[in-house]
Amino acid sequence: MADPQPEVKIKFIKKKGGHAAAHGGAWKIAYADLVTAMMAFFLLMWLLGSANANTKAGIAGMFQDPNFFETAAGKAILDAHGKGILPGGRGMKDGPDGEGGEGAKPAGFDSAEAEQKAMEGTAKAIEAAFSNDKLLQAFKDQISMDFTDEGLRIQVQDKAAQVLFDSGSANVKPYTMTILKEIAAELGKLPNHIAIGGHTDSAQYASKAFTNWELSGERACAARRILESSGLRSGQVRKVTGYADTLPLEGKEPEDGQNRRISIIVLSSATAEAESARQKSKGRFGKKEEKAGE
Repeated sequence: MADPQPEVKIKFIKKKGGHAAAHGGAWKIAYADLVTAMMAFFLLMWLLGSANANTKAGIAGMFQDPNFFETAAGKAILDAHGKGILPGGRGMKDGPDGEGGEGAKPAGFDSAEAEQKAMEGTAKAIEAAFSNDKLLQAFKDQISMDFTDEGLRIQVQDKAAQVLFDSGSANVKPYTMTILKEIAAELGKLPNHIAIGGHTDSAQYASKAFTNWELSGERACAARRILESSGLRSGQVRKVTGYADTLPLEGKEPEDGQNRRISIIVLSSATAEAESARQKSKGRFGKKEEKAGE
């Protein structure tokens, strides 16, 4: 008789799920929410960091009063910034490339009076920015604005404790960049062309290879680069000139340090047209001379 076979018992063991099984994919959703929130936070910080004083004042007023932009103060901020308070906004009109945004060029003025009023508004907006912002208040006395035969003239000059450039060079101080960026944000809203000039005092260099002419020209070009990267449209700057010490400030001796400055002139339409006509006239005159010499 055959031996009986041992009974085979099958035992099922259920393994308990680990940490991942308990939570499933919920952690992925939470992580995605965190990343989205952080991205939104840094975007908000970037926008606030690039905003000027009037924009910040408008945002603060809106949080305090939902109808802030219907008040006199709110309307003044909107008027100073066109149709909105976001920096760099220039509407959705088509530019030279057929699209809106950065390429869009503001429309011209219907009359000289309208142009004058717009320039005065720009001057007031710049003055308000340097008066209301606590960081910009320290530079307020370095900026002067007036109207000349050419248009609105803005001058940023040296102060004993706050010079605009490193001594004897065109290296821009960090706060000079802050000043020029604030000015560019307002000038970029105008359709007018811009002329930039560099000025020095009469202190001379020991070397004849590099003089105040070169220094003033290089400083004017350094200011142009900052202005163009901070709000001026492409092609808005039409002239960059180094004047050395030939045009001291009124009432200042040539050696006075305050003569070291950058002048920014918003050219009126009449000035721009006269300059354009003069250049065309020179071109025609030059051609006549060539024909006469043949």
